[in-house]
Amino acid sequence: MDAETIGRLFEPFFTTKFTGRGLGLAAVLGIVRGHKGALTVESRPGLGSTFRIYFPAKAPARAAAGLSADAPPAWTGAGETVLLVDDEETIRSLGVQMLRALGLEVLTAADGAEAVRLYRERGAGIACVLVDLTMPRMDGVETLHALRALNPAVRIILSSGYTEQEMAERFPGPGPDGFIQKPYTLDILRDAVRTVLPGGPAPSGQQ
Repeated sequence: MDAETIGRLFEPFFTTKFTGRGLGLAAVLGIVRGHKGALTVESRPGLGSTFRIYFPAKAPARAAAGLSADAPPAWTGAGETVLLVDDEETIRSLGVQMLRALGLEVLTAADGAEAVRLYRERGAGIACVLVDLTMPRMDGVETLHALRALNPAVRIILSSGYTEQEMAERFPGPGPDGFIQKPYTLDILRDAVRTVLPGGPAPSGQQ
């Protein structure tokens, strides 16, 4: 990559592809920083690129869960199942690791249509759904409405590179129960999931 591309590499929505959203690396950087790590890039046109990720040393028992070695986690689930919906494989993989670190079970879907199918089959065991806004075939807004048609009480968290204020403009009626802006950290994800799970504080979308 040339210097100009490297300078914009981690900007949300920046991409050199004809089509795409460029959120993958922005999300990775946010997660790395959320774990007090650092990421460096070395690249030269025609020679390739090298990415290095650095994390602070932690006690092994705590590091495996991505949590602080000095204090117990503020909250963990009790094995509830979350349906994670995102068309980017990298985001799904990182999301699965983060949700499992919070003591949750995870189902994944690569798009809205697959999410609706999974919820139709297994909705009784799904505590909440974490849905990406921008996806092919069926985007996050369409997925939210389709899931609510199956179960008006389904708890839904929407994730996007847009801000919460920008997202609110897309929902003139009842919106999601929670929102997290990409890239999000483990702490942000924990707070969002804790809020919408049964027994948690009343989610804003249900007021």
